[in-house]
Parts: sequence; C-alpha cells; structure tokens
Amino acid sequence: MKYEIAICSDTAYEELVAELRFGSGELVVISQERSRDQFEVSIYSPFKGTDELVERPNLVDLDDLVGAIAEAKERLRLLDVPRY
Repeated sequence: MKYEIAICSDTAYEELVAELRFGSGELVVISQERSRDQFEVSIYSPFKGTDELVERPNLVDLDDLVGAIAEAKERLRLLDVPRY
C-alpha cells in the first residue's frame, strides 16, 4: 500500500511529528511528546466525526504500517535537536 511521510510542526504538539498518510485515507501521527525515546501513535480514520456506520473497514497492511512507522521514527530521530 502506498503512503507518504511528512515531518512537520503541528500546533497541537510541542515537538515535531511525523504524519503518515495512506492511500485509503488513514492518517497516522507519530509524536515524541513524553520523551525523545518514547514514541506515541495516533490513528485517524477518514470517517471520524460522522454518525454513519462503515460497512467495511479500510484495511492497512500490517507490514506496510510497521515499516512506515519505523521509517517515520528514524526520520524524526535524524531531525531531533537536544533540549537544554
């Protein structure tokens, strides 16, 4: 499955985040808010905020998701600046 990674600054976070956008519309945000060594993952569905029931869930291949998360973590680490 195709995905795109963007390292960006988001007003909801103090540190840089990695956004993974999958072709089916899912958005995965990887952040380091607790510490530089602890990553948190937030998964957003394109159907969030509606009352409609989804007949079939969008599926993301597990290997693609794990690989994308690993790549995003590495890119965040490379851009990490020590805090003083």
